[in-house]
Amino acid sequence: MAQATRSFMRALFAGELHDDLLFPYPDTLEKRDPAEAAVVTRLVRELHALVGDIIVPAQFDEEERIPEPVIDAFGRIGLLAITVPREYGGLGLSTAAYARVFSAVAAVEPSLGVLIGVHCGLGCKAIVIGGNEEQKARYLPMLARGETLGAYALTEPQTGSDAQHIVTRARLNDAGTHWLLNGRKIWIGNGQRAGVLATFAQTSIQKDGRTVLRPSAFIIRPDMPGFHVERTFRKLGIRGSTQAELRFADLEVPVDHLMGEPGTGFGIAVKALNAGRLSLAAGCAAATRGLVTQFVQYASERTQFGRPLADFEITQRKAADMAADQYAADSMVGALTALMSRTDTDASLEAASVKIFASDLVWRASDEVVQLAGGRGYCKPWPYEKQLRDARINRIFEGANEILRLFVALNGVQGPAEELKEIGDALKQPMRHLGLLGEFAFDRIKGALGVRGTGTLDVPVHPRLEPHKRYLEKHVGELKTATDDAILAHKKQLVDRQMLVERLGDMAIELFARACVIARTQKLLAERGSVEAAQRELALCELFCVQSGRRFRTARENLASPQDATRREIAAHLRHAGGAFVTDALLELPLPPMPATHGVHLPVDPAPVTEPI
Repeated sequence: MAQATRSFMRALFAGELHDDLLFPYPDTLEKRDPAEAAVVTRLVRELHALVGDIIVPAQFDEEERIPEPVIDAFGRIGLLAITVPREYGGLGLSTAAYARVFSAVAAVEPSLGVLIGVHCGLGCKAIVIGGNEEQKARYLPMLARGETLGAYALTEPQTGSDAQHIVTRARLNDAGTHWLLNGRKIWIGNGQRAGVLATFAQTSIQKDGRTVLRPSAFIIRPDMPGFHVERTFRKLGIRGSTQAELRFADLEVPVDHLMGEPGTGFGIAVKALNAGRLSLAAGCAAATRGLVTQFVQYASERTQFGRPLADFEITQRKAADMAADQYAADSMVGALTALMSRTDTDASLEAASVKIFASDLVWRASDEVVQLAGGRGYCKPWPYEKQLRDARINRIFEGANEILRLFVALNGVQGPAEELKEIGDALKQPMRHLGLLGEFAFDRIKGALGVRGTGTLDVPVHPRLEPHKRYLEKHVGELKTATDDAILAHKKQLVDRQMLVERLGDMAIELFARACVIARTQKLLAERGSVEAAQRELALCELFCVQSGRRFRTARENLASPQDATRREIAAHLRHAGGAFVTDALLELPLPPMPATHGVHLPVDPAPVTEPI
């Protein structure tokens, strides 16, 4: 009997700790695969050699483009081949190695990270996941060599990245030789310059004797009739990268460019996005490490009131908190790469959680660096304002953090709901409307329920970690109680109690982060043989665990906050008034003209999907 697919985070909502999924903490890449680590080191060394020569971040930002010589150089040194299997001319790097290379590229220049993430982590990856042998042999070698860029066209004006409910349609022509695609895609990285794109459209299939719509995956090229680049966008940050809006008007796609069978595109989309969340989180964790270093260096050099800023306790508090959170983000990334390499786990909730944690962190850290630098933080030519602008997109990329928090919690709740027989069936359909992963993750829940963990962390830890272990176990039990109470109290309406659901998600994310930190610190203590040899990391662990516990407690205490009803009431007043309704305390005057909104309205798309999906 095959082992059921497991999830560490999903088990938390049932009050269980599957400690074997995190303990022992995975070895570094150097220990696991020295040869692959050498490849990563070579790539990063050659990347750094380009900085100041053809990689000039300030120039990319001002000119809002990445010059062709950079792309040519990336192709030459192998940075465009990292996710392509070796049999197709690529480097075939593992999940961990790809994440490390991506983070190094993003640390040099975030726009280059976007280019690599779209090309390698989404465009190439979709073909690796969903393409047949002929499709892989045709397109992957040219993508690996950098002869053209890859892209991934999923997001749409109305539906965002909700792969289940995209409105782009595909139908066979009368001759049966081509699929005709009609619709729009928006925010498509590399979209205006890519030569090969993976895209998704609804196709009609037969299911249970009726015709329904299901997403299908296609390989398209800009030379196919009906492909149009509508526009590109000027952006707050990551200005070197380009995001485009595409229009398909009877786009003629040969039938041999369908990936997989009709109606199977959802799984391809999801698997590619999971890898994208890992790489994005790795990039955010690495960027935060650099920001912590900048913060410390500036605080040490800048003198106020006759003393370096680093001497002041508020500065020390900020530096310590950032460093502890960065340690946690890095620990989560390391654990996630190992989980995603296993065949017995579904790491979709963990990938979403690490993305949320790391992207929120890099935004806070970049803001703190700007604050510390004062006027220099706000102005060019200092790098801090650009770092702040570049960091902002990460909370939106690969699924907005608000939606991902709901995704984590509602998927986690489904398992206990099935067991309680209260709202298991009722939660299935609402989850689909969160898009991306709802149905994909739900398919694994029934099997996962058959694999039991315990409510305790049944692994030995160092005495210094024992208090944090006990609090982790205590809080896992509290999450289960809160989950069961929420299910019984709200039943079908739980999906609409998003403030409560969001807090459940935050509680679970804190638990996963804490477990990763304990696992990593335990491994370091064991390897180094003494507290003194790991004292710095132990301090980070202890600070993070205490702070995480306090955040968990705050979320728990606010689960049934009576202020939520007041918030809903105020929101209704605001909506009814069309905005702010309180008169000015000094003198009521007309509001200034609102910013122009021309060109931001949604374009007219084909009729929305109404068939059951």
